[in-house]
Amino acid sequence: MWRTESSGSARVEEALKQLLPPCQIKCPINEDIQRTNVLISLLPEEIGKAKNEIIQIGDYLYEKNPFFNVCGYICGLCELECNYKNKGGAIRRRLLKRFLSDYYTDYLNEKEELSIVKDKENVAVIGGGPGGLMCAYVLSKKGYRVTVFESSTRLGGALWLIPAYRLPDDVLGTTLKSLVRIAGIDVKLGAKLGEGKLTIERLRNEGYRAVFLAKGTPYPRVLTFDGEVVEGQDLSGVMYGHTLLYEVSHGNIGADYFKGKKVVAIGGGNVAFDAARTAKRLGADVTIVCLECEDKACKDGIPADEEEIRAAWEEGLRIVYSRGVQKIEGEHGRFRRIVCPKCTSVFDEEGFNPQFDCTDCADMEGDVLLITVGQVPDKGFLQREGLLDEKGRLVVDPFTLQSLRKGYVFVGGDVRRIGFMVEAMKEGVVAAESIERFLRGLDMREGRKRDYEGFGIPLRSSYQPEAEVAWIPPENRTHFQLFEKGLTLKEAREEAKRCLTCGPCVSCKACISIGFEKSLYAVEVDQERCSGCGICVYVCNYESARLTEVEGKTVSTTDMFRCKSCGMCVVACPSHARRLVDDDTEERIAEACASL
Repeated sequence: MWRTESSGSARVEEALKQLLPPCQIKCPINEDIQRTNVLISLLPEEIGKAKNEIIQIGDYLYEKNPFFNVCGYICGLCELECNYKNKGGAIRRRLLKRFLSDYYTDYLNEKEELSIVKDKENVAVIGGGPGGLMCAYVLSKKGYRVTVFESSTRLGGALWLIPAYRLPDDVLGTTLKSLVRIAGIDVKLGAKLGEGKLTIERLRNEGYRAVFLAKGTPYPRVLTFDGEVVEGQDLSGVMYGHTLLYEVSHGNIGADYFKGKKVVAIGGGNVAFDAARTAKRLGADVTIVCLECEDKACKDGIPADEEEIRAAWEEGLRIVYSRGVQKIEGEHGRFRRIVCPKCTSVFDEEGFNPQFDCTDCADMEGDVLLITVGQVPDKGFLQREGLLDEKGRLVVDPFTLQSLRKGYVFVGGDVRRIGFMVEAMKEGVVAAESIERFLRGLDMREGRKRDYEGFGIPLRSSYQPEAEVAWIPPENRTHFQLFEKGLTLKEAREEAKRCLTCGPCVSCKACISIGFEKSLYAVEVDQERCSGCGICVYVCNYESARLTEVEGKTVSTTDMFRCKSCGMCVVACPSHARRLVDDDTEERIAEACASL
């Protein structure tokens, strides 16, 4: 068995521009995707022997991302920029992390607490969602005494709105409970900031030297048309998808709540599809109506993930594209229909500004109207706490997340800008660094900007197809159990082997961490021998070997930030002008032969 050492050797050296795999650049928290893909590909074939190594990989990921096992169920942003996506299909990174989660989540219950001396200042985190918890995790590891104030009865925030058929409750619950225990974070549940005497100013007076506000967006957005609120949203039978998901997650809605009813769901995002698919599982006949068009490549294309759209279609939900809602009509106080004009465009040069052709209208009838067109923050609270400007806008430095109204307050997550879970986590990390700089009296901006350049896909004559994702047949998945099957050990190893390890070896060093190699071998060029023929350039799949002029002579050079030390250029060089420095391959082969 190998053992990977988390010595920090995989961290990228500071530079003006860092070369990384495009998947890692896409990940808001820059997870070391290439490194762990390589380690998964090297797992033993038998699960009994592989479990220890799986836990080691999990520990490495957990150090930077304590939500990685949750990401394995709901986050696949990195796959959007995978070099392989237009060849054999993107590497199934999300499912690879879910494979690790299948073994690592149970291990979290016994994972030891971090040995941390809490000798720094008190910091308050308002909101126990992914942004707030990530900030608390990073600061706690640095020795700060962090307290999370959460208004509800449990941590997790909007993560609990994700239906259990996508993210199991036990996985989320274990992740949250373990995170605060392992990092030694204090938690106060039911602490509703802004109500009664609990205010930001009071926290300041009680000794909290800095505050990170990550309250999220607790209220659903009301439906509007041409800038005006659509009347009829108070009719019986009209509800908001945000509310439905909340009630289902708390067990307040029975299994046949919508049995025999027609539900019309409004919205084209992932949350709208979550609400619609949840209604289907509660017995409804569901139609989804969205502003956007069917073509996701278009600027007005539907924003929901392709997998959400496909799953909804398989489960028998109807999707009506390019329609808005002009009127909500009822009979005897109950919802009956909506009037839907054609949406001719959703965005213009200024942004979101839907336009309609009101001569082309369609009526959609139903028993229940489910509105899911976004969420909004608690502006009343923000106003009372003095965090809004004269125009009612939340004013925050987008680089440091520091409030421009109160310097000891930092703001991030959905309350500042609605996004994906991992984007809120990134803001938690940014806020943690800003808070430390603020409390230490350091420059808030110096040395924090990073520029990245992504590698192109390595040249290959052929590319392997992506792994097939197995879903339970539609007719058997109208329940809240997981509808997607995970990868077996064999499937995970094979899928990880597809990874072309696009990034530079200096940002990965997986082979060194497990003792497979003792160092990264530099390619040395003897310019006296080099004839400048360019064969090395021809055979290099990574654009590392290049020709240059030196004192009037054409010779080859090696860009070590791109080099993979694969040796192709060495064996191809007719002049023997290239060699791998510190390469002991021949000695190791000799030793192996001698042992036979």
